[in-house]
Amino acid sequence: MTEGFEEVDHTADLGLRVRAASLEGLFRQAALGLASLLTDPAAVGSSERVAIEVRGLDLEELLVGWLNELLYRFESGRLVLTTFPELRIERGGEGHRLCATATGGRWDPQRHPSGAPLKAATYHGLEVVPAADGSFEVTLIFDT
Repeated sequence: MTEGFEEVDHTADLGLRVRAASLEGLFRQAALGLASLLTDPAAVGSSERVAIEVRGLDLEELLVGWLNELLYRFESGRLVLTTFPELRIERGGEGHRLCATATGGRWDPQRHPSGAPLKAATYHGLEVVPAADGSFEVTLIFDT
């Protein structure tokens, strides 16, 4: 199974198809895909470290919450998070929780390429799909 992401065509919005061998890997790859839509992730570096916690009733709500939290950090402070050395998903009867440590750098429009103006990750057709081999796949749509 090859982990990664690729852009997919979607009318008027942007889409990503994400694959990973594990659930945590899927969330990492989705975050990397988001960063690549915003700018060149390698260009911003990894000078800042933050802790993030997100909750959701199911995996889809958790994934949308995760990506929208990353978008919020970009919009509010121009922070592009690109590496996730610690990322844990806990599943329980009361929903799911994601705890992560992320690193990244500040986006500077004078020095870094500008990507798509994203508004939010959406629930449009969203379903985290487990495969027979234990891997996961999801198609994400972002409002532009």
